[in-house]
Amino acid sequence: MSEHEKFAQWDAAYVLGALEPADRRLFEEHLENCERCQGAVSELSALPGLLSRAHDPEEVTTLVPQPPADLFEKTARRAASARRRRGTRLVLLAAAAVAVILGIGLPFLLRPAAPGPVLALQQVAGQSLSADVGFESVAWGTRLNIDCDYPAGYEFGDANGPWSYALLVTDTKGSTMQVATWKAVPGKEITLQAATSLPVDQIAEVTVKTLAGLTVLKSPMDKNLLDQ
Repeated sequence: MSEHEKFAQWDAAYVLGALEPADRRLFEEHLENCERCQGAVSELSALPGLLSRAHDPEEVTTLVPQPPADLFEKTARRAASARRRRGTRLVLLAAAAVAVILGIGLPFLLRPAAPGPVLALQQVAGQSLSADVGFESVAWGTRLNIDCDYPAGYEFGDANGPWSYALLVTDTKGSTMQVATWKAVPGKEITLQAATSLPVDQIAEVTVKTLAGLTVLKSPMDKNLLDQ
């Protein structure tokens, strides 16, 4: 587990003041050198103020007619991402609080996300790309929610432009199918969806390759995840 992965779910607890003093000091030390966690804390920084205003009906009334679209999108996105990664309950509670303050129904806010196993893909080549894949069982097969991180300061392309990647799933019989393609976005974390007719319990392996054929990430399906 990388240092970022260790602290990735602490951002909401930090913003809401829920960390123990020792944990808070550890997170602040990590925060000094982690741009991803700095961005996450920045996105959530408005929540304490909004929560404090929830007791003032006049303040709530002023917020309801024109809820800030940017705040809603960021809060909903973080709630969905946290659920896909078996994230903290605090993120959901914070999102719910914002929904109440803005007059937005909680079911609508949480609809994009669905609980399910999440697999952290392991690096195979020397690239710094990292990715998690969440699996959502549906009537027609499995929906895959992919979070890819392209850290700033690394090359994810050449003179011809950003590299393109493909996500492949291999079933328990050894057959492999491509389920998504996309281009790198250096310095950003992106989220995309894919789909397969395979039930989640028939997925044996997940792989990310460049379209040139280089395998960069690969992990066998952890069957223990299916029991969570």
